[in-house]
Amino acid sequence: MLQLVAGITLMLVGTAVLFAWIQNRTGLDGQRSPAEVGMETPPSTVRADS
Repeated sequence: MLQLVAGITLMLVGTAVLFAWIQNRTGLDGQRSPAEVGMETPPSTVRADS
């Protein structure tokens, strides 16, 4: 019984993480999220390059 509950919980958590990741990647309106753009070009590296 405990294994069944643990398996279902794992499945639910995995599905929730997957959906959150997909929404993060695409954005709700299909645009890229500011966090993703900020991660690609952090201000610190931009200052170091210029």
